[in-house]
Amino acid sequence: MKKLSVEEAAELPLIKNGRETVVSAMLKQLKPGEALIITRADWKAKGAPYRIANAIARKTGRKFEKGRLPDGSGWVVKRVS
Repeated sequence: MKKLSVEEAAELPLIKNGRETVVSAMLKQLKPGEALIITRADWKAKGAPYRIANAIARKTGRKFEKGRLPDGSGWVVKRVS
């Protein structure tokens, strides 16, 4: 077991839905201007994680910028608003 500080606990992504992934939980917690790098090791699905960001944007009204890393090792999703 590990005891977390207040700061560590605030940064921990909590999955509240059985179908939610760690990536979607972290995308929902992004504040405007923050970005998330998703490596290929983090993402096991066949397609890119853009559809998760698009679904969150459609449901919540948030806007995201999405793109691949130049070396092809993953993706970047930045919350705009």
